[in-house]
Order: sequence, then structure tokens, then C-alpha cells
Amino acid sequence: MTGRKPLFRYVSWEDSIPGTPLSRGPKPDVRFLALLEALKTRYVQGVRDQLLQGLPVNYREPALGNKTPLICASEYGFVEAVAELLGAGANVSIADATGATPLHMAAGGGHFSTVRLLLSRGAHVDPLDTHASTPLHYAARGDKQDPGSSNMVGVVELLLSAGARCGLRDGEGRLPLHNAAHAGSAKLIRVLAAGAYKATVNLKDNEGRTPLHCAVLGARSLDAVAAMIELGSNIDSRDAQGHTSLHLAAKRQVNYVDDEFDGTCLELLLSHGASVAAKNDEGYNGLTLALRRTMWFGRPGARDHILHAVQQLVAKGSCVQDGFAMWRMVESFPSLVPVALNRSVCANTSARDSPHLRLDFDFGPLSVNAQQLREIQRQSPLNPQSELPSPLLGDSEVAMLHYILWAGRKRLLLHPLCKAYLHLKWSKIRKYFLANVIFYFLFVLSLTAFLLSSSNCPEHTNDASNTSAQITNLTTDANSKATAVCRWTALEAGVVGLTWWCLVIFSALLDLREVIQVTQNPFIYIYNLGNLLDAALVLCVPQLLVGRSAYEMETNGELAVCCLALWQQQVGAIAIILAWVRLMLFTGQFPSCGVYIVMFSTVAKNVLKFMAMYVFVLVAFALGFYVLLRSLPTFRTPATALITSLVMMTGELNYESTFLAEPSGSSVLCIFILVVFIVLVYIILSNLLVGLAVSDMYAIQQRSEVLQLTQHVELMIQVEALFKNRLIPQKMQQCLLSSIGIMGSQEKPIVSVYPNLTRGFSDTVFLFFSRVIGTRRLMIKLFEIFISGFIPPEHEVSLPSQLMREALDVALREHELDKRERLLHLRALQIGASGHHKQGQLGQPSQAQLPISQTTLTRGPSYIRPATKGARSSWRWTFMSDTDGEDDSVNMLPTAVLGQPSIWSSHPVATQRTVIPDPNARLEELRNILIHLEDKVEKISVVIQQRDTDCPPSSQTIHRADTEVAV
Repeated sequence: MTGRKPLFRYVSWEDSIPGTPLSRGPKPDVRFLALLEALKTRYVQGVRDQLLQGLPVNYREPALGNKTPLICASEYGFVEAVAELLGAGANVSIADATGATPLHMAAGGGHFSTVRLLLSRGAHVDPLDTHASTPLHYAARGDKQDPGSSNMVGVVELLLSAGARCGLRDGEGRLPLHNAAHAGSAKLIRVLAAGAYKATVNLKDNEGRTPLHCAVLGARSLDAVAAMIELGSNIDSRDAQGHTSLHLAAKRQVNYVDDEFDGTCLELLLSHGASVAAKNDEGYNGLTLALRRTMWFGRPGARDHILHAVQQLVAKGSCVQDGFAMWRMVESFPSLVPVALNRSVCANTSARDSPHLRLDFDFGPLSVNAQQLREIQRQSPLNPQSELPSPLLGDSEVAMLHYILWAGRKRLLLHPLCKAYLHLKWSKIRKYFLANVIFYFLFVLSLTAFLLSSSNCPEHTNDASNTSAQITNLTTDANSKATAVCRWTALEAGVVGLTWWCLVIFSALLDLREVIQVTQNPFIYIYNLGNLLDAALVLCVPQLLVGRSAYEMETNGELAVCCLALWQQQVGAIAIILAWVRLMLFTGQFPSCGVYIVMFSTVAKNVLKFMAMYVFVLVAFALGFYVLLRSLPTFRTPATALITSLVMMTGELNYESTFLAEPSGSSVLCIFILVVFIVLVYIILSNLLVGLAVSDMYAIQQRSEVLQLTQHVELMIQVEALFKNRLIPQKMQQCLLSSIGIMGSQEKPIVSVYPNLTRGFSDTVFLFFSRVIGTRRLMIKLFEIFISGFIPPEHEVSLPSQLMREALDVALREHELDKRERLLHLRALQIGASGHHKQGQLGQPSQAQLPISQTTLTRGPSYIRPATKGARSSWRWTFMSDTDGEDDSVNMLPTAVLGQPSIWSSHPVATQRTVIPDPNARLEELRNILIHLEDKVEKISVVIQQRDTDCPPSSQTIHRADTEVAV
């Protein structure tokens, strides 16, 4: 064991040379290390001394990757040492262990003089290393020098002039242009893509990425991205994962985020027509990928950056795809949700009165896949700020709407997409809700009929001394041999018996329903007022059905009539009040009646709060009246005094009978206290209470639609939770849930509605009978037999007329904006191409030669680059969302016009924010762009006319008509 050599040698950092890999084996040669030290200190005499000491000029050091003195001298750019070594007979084409030649190292370091010297001594211009990279690949990387320096550009131009080929690929399939784009050098990009090599701008590497992809992912140089776009790179090209350059800018990982570059790069891509609808192989668009970054809010300053990116994507028409994107939008940027949802309501034509008009509602944003949300959260690069919200984890079709209520964003339900979804869901649940209301109505009727038909026991039977009379079966004297049985009289026997049995049946069904609801979720059950009323009824009704009292009618013991005891009368009074109040709450869940119940409940809550606040005033006067007037029946006890004071608050003062009937020594004080009571309580508090109720009514009317939609969502949550109870068989659960589902088997259902479609008589009859009978195939066969050429109509989805108008306005506005933007983009392309051609003919610098800040906002050589991060210019219009706070303080409606920033003037995104502008403001922005383009046409025309007047007739003439574009 001691004779064996160690397998590994420990090398300290002092023994290693920067830029060279550590290798196992013996230590480097001392003469070679001295040579390296002379090269680093640029001491040429030291190089000569080592050569004179016997160091071979082509010596390859194994410990340093078989590097030679010439390779090391070329790497350091020591041109005098390179000349000395070449003069000593160094091999100019020798390579190290990685296949890198001296030309590779000199080109990679940007050493112009060294490259020129090596080429003059016969170095091959395109040698390949082990990764198939050429010196041009090394030079295009620019990893040793500033990528924008003239020295690196000079090296590339020198290699090209020596015959280096730009079309050679390395081991990863990359061209030198890919390396230059990744390095972020706009000058190198223009040099490498000049002339015949311009076609290489769209070539892909082994990962399917073009140089534009590399520019977006690389050194974060906006000039490089703009240069690639100017050279005609395909902006929507996809890589192997289906990512476009827009996707890569939107999904950049948290460790590589550059807020300034990412925001301006995304704006640059969008301004040049990058598609916001493009999806990667996973089916995600740029907005969904950008919203994934909202999981990183623990990073300082991340929210403002992501907000700006989401604003731009939404402004360009990106839509919310699925439940994950909707969840992140609602949680992070709720003020952008209404505009983002506008893209989910589409129209096939802009003609409002066309019979072929079709509205498509894409309910994908409202569909939630809990498993997908968990997977995305697990893949988050950082721990999210919170766990998934509990409403999203339930397998429910209204999970997203439930989350909207849970997050306090109720006004988002006013969007036509949410309202249409709720209406369709209500049409599915309506039959079960009506059955429940009818059942409860029959229960209330049976309870009411039983209590009305039952008689109360006489007062003497309720005394403590007559408790022996309250029996079920009474026996008479043994001599009479007659038994007194507790029964109803002849007239009451049939009615009471029928109502008793009806009440038994309906109360048993009510008990079963309540048991199912309690076992579903006891905590949610106790927080619902209706459930508490039902629970009280479940406890009260059995006490009325059992344990009857009886009293003896005849002294001979023949009859003993049953009746309701005093305690049963009290329980019955409570039960019948609760039953009818619960029935009122049931009817309030209908769409047409919900606002009235909301008004009642809201006013009741406010009155109770008011009374709780000022109850001390009533207690004070009640105690005062009790002390002075305790001899009167109405003020005999403190409790009766308090009730009397509450009645006096309504105006029932009884002045003569109470305060003047029995004059006493303290009558003057009583009258004085009464006057104070009238002023403080009857006048001030009563009128204040009335004014509070009236003001609440106005506020409720303003929020009535939101409250009504909220009740619908809560009802649907309760119904779905009831159908998922574990007491219901599995097959029955599936049948019930499928009967109320509107998603079906599709993950993203699209419901189409034809607002202007009118059907003929035969179609109307067919639809009527098919809905009544329920057998569509049979009806088709019958109509085909008796009606020639009959085509069965599709199922017609019905929506309320008001909702249809709102959705139609949204869809037509978006359709018109899309059409105008496409037309404007086409005109901008034509004007940009015409202006570029004319300026080139007149000898003026073209737009490709102008700085980026002087170009126009068109495809190709066009972009307006902001000067600072705080002054970015959006190409259409900008959202602001400082009001992403409480729901009641934000106007979420998409029709709120609160601002119209101009795209030609900078606006501080991070400092000043307002709520969303109206989408109609986008039309004004488009008009401003058009006016700007027309101004440029006029300026070009003026320049052409001046040149026409200055040039002789034989010179080339450019007509104004060539630059005119009809818009």
C-alpha cells in the first residue's frame, strides 16, 4: 500500500494559471511557468531567456491542457512575444487539448495585431476545435473584450477579409451570428449579417433558436435585439420548445431578470408586431408566462417590472388563457382583469344587425384545474408567498368565481363573461332550486295548516295545580267501564290528522336534507343564516308532533280532547315565524327578487348596529321613568320600562294616561324628562335612523347587481357542495353533477350565441317538442318524414337581452380595434418601406443607418427607445394599477375613462398611476399614430420637391405620388 502512487494530486490555487483548467498529473515545467510569468508581465526578454535555457518552442504542457508558448502568448495578446516565438520556429497551427489554435485564442481575446500577425504567417483562417468552433466563433463571442469595442469588430472584419466563413456551425449548431447576438454586440451583428450572409439571421441552432432568440436571452443588449429586427429576423420564430422571442422575454427566470432590459425589450418586440397569441408547446401564451413571475414577489422591485410587462401584453390584446393566469391576475393586478377578459368575448363580424353575427364566449379563464395549479406552484423557482387559496382547490365549476368573492373582488362579476357564465350555470341549477323552493313551500304550508287547525288548551289546564289533567289516556271510574281517550272532535279530526301526517313527512325530509348539509361541512353550515333557521325548525317541529296535552270535556269520562299546551303554543309561534322568514330568503335567491332581499338584510343590519350604538340612551330614560313611575303597570319593572321606552320611540307616548292621570310631587320632573326624551330619542334618533335607511337604499341600488351576482355564486357553491356529499352514492353524484355542468368534457368550452338569428315556424316547433319530449333523434326523424329538406337547428343558448347588449358592445369594440390595428400596421409598413427607399435614392442616410432613437414606430428599422426606466413609452396606451387595493374603492368597469396618455410623450410608469382607461381611448391613440405617419409623409414630400427644383431635368426624379398612401 505504501509503494503505490496516489491517484490524485492536491493542487493549490497558487499552482494554477487563470484561464486554464486544472489537470491531474505532475506539476507544470518550471521553465514553462517562468515563461507564463513573463507573458503576463509582458516581458519579452524573459521569453527569450526561457528559450535560451532549452525550453522547446513547441513544448506542450500536459498539466495545462497541452498549451504551447505560442498559444499562451496569443491568449494574452503579447504581439512581441508572438513574433519572437514565430521567429524561433513555433508552429502557427498547433492546437491544445481542446483543439484551440493560437488564432482561436487571439481572436477570442480581440487582439487585432496578434490575429493579423498569425494570419500573415500562414495560420489557417477556419480551424475547428473539439466543439467545431472556428476563430470567427471565438471572436463573435466577445467574452474577453467589450462587445461593442472597435477592436473586436476589427478582428471580425479582419477574419472575414482573410476568407473566414460565416456559415460554419459549431457543435451546438450555432453560427458566429448566434454568438454575436448572445454577446449583445449590435456592431458585430451587422458585420456578420452583411451582404450574402443576411439570410443567416433566421437560421436555427440545435435547440431551434435563431439569433434573435439568443439576443433576447444573452447579454441584455437592446441594441442587439433592435439590430436583429432591422435585419429582417422572423420575430415569431419558434424554438424546439415552441417559445418565440416574446415568450423568452416574458418568462425569464428570476435569477436572470433585468428589469430595465426586459421591459424595453418586450416593448420593442410588441411594437414590431410580435404575436401575443402565439403559444408554446405547453399551450401557454406570453401573458401566462409573465404571470408566472408574480410568484416571485419576494424579490424587491419585481412587482413594478411584472406590472409593466403585463400591461403591455394586455394592451396588445393578449387574453387570459386558463385558471392559473386568471388567479394571478385577480390576486396581483385586478384592475387589468376586465380588459384582459374582453378578448374572451369575440364576434365574427362587425355588423351589429347581421343575421350571421355570432358571439363566442370562451370560458377558459373561469375553468380551474387544481392539479395544474399545484404543479405550477411546485415548479416555482422560489417559495411562493402563500399557499394556494382554498376555493381554487375544490373540484368545482364555480371555483374561480368563488375565489373572486373570497378575494374581495366582487365587481369583477360585472364583466359580461362572468355574467354569461353565471346565467348559463343558473339555467342548469334552476330546476333543482325550484324543486327545493316548492318542497319548502309545502313544508311551510303543512306547518301553518297544522298550527291553525289545532286548538289551544284552556287556561286552567296549563296551571301547575291541574297538571294531572294533562294526560294522554284518561280512565274513569271503574263502575262506568268507559275509557277517556285523547282525540280530536269530529270536525277537527280529518283536517288535523291530514296536516299532522303531511308535517311528519315534510319535516322528515327536511331533517334528512339538513343532516346531509351538516356532514358536508359543519363550519360553513353554521355561518349561513338560512341554515341556522332550518336547524331551529328541525328542533321545534318534533315538539309539536309528539307529547300532546289533553283535557277532560265531560265529567262522565267519555271524552278527553287533545290540544296544544302553553309551551307548545310558544314553540309553534317561533316555528311558524322562522318558517315564513326562511321562505322569504328562499325567494330572494331568484334573479328578479334578489335585490329586494339584499335591501332588507342590509337595512336590518344597519338598524341593529344603530340600536346597539344608542341603546345606552334608551336604557337611561327607561331607568329614569322606572324610578319615577314604577307604580304604573307599564313601568312596573326595569324590563317593562325599557320596552315601554322603545315603544315610545315610535310615537306611542300615552301622555294623558301616563303622565297626567295621577299627579304627584314629581310630575313636573316627569314631564321635563319626557320633553328631553322626545327631543333626543323621538326626534333626533328616529329621524337619524330613517335617514340612515334611506341613504343605505341608494347605496344598495348602486350595488344591487353586484350583490345579486354574489348571491348566485353562493347558491351555486352550496348546490355543488350538496351534490358532492359522501352520503350520496357515487353514481348518483356523477349524474347530478353532470346535469348542472356547462364545461362538459372540454377543458376550454366556447359557447356560441346568435343574437340576430330568427327561426321559422318549423324550427320553433321542433325545438319546443324536442325540449318537452327530450328525444331529439325521434323528433328529427319525424320532421324529416313530414317536412322536406328539414335541417335540425342547433341548440340555441338564450341570454338576457341586457347581457347580450353588453357582450355585443365589448365584442364589436375589440373586433373593430383588431381590424383597425391590422390596417394601420399595413399602412405603417408601406410608409416605412417607401421612406427608406426614397431616402436611399436621395443619398440621405436610411433608417437602418440612423440611431434607434430617431426611427419611427414601424416594423423593420423602427423603434422609439426610452431614455430612462421611469419614462417608458407604450406603443398604444398604458394601464395603471396603483388602485389594486380594496374592491369597493376601485372602479373595475371597462367603461371608466380616467385618462388618455399620449404615446409620443413619456409618462412615469413607476411613480404615477391611475385606474384603467377606457378601451375607446385606444382608438384615439391609433389616430395619433396615423397623424404622426401622415406628418412624416408630408416631410418626405417636401424634401422630394426641394430636390426636384434643385436637380436638373435629366437627373432622377421621384414623384410625390410614390410616397402617398391612402389610409
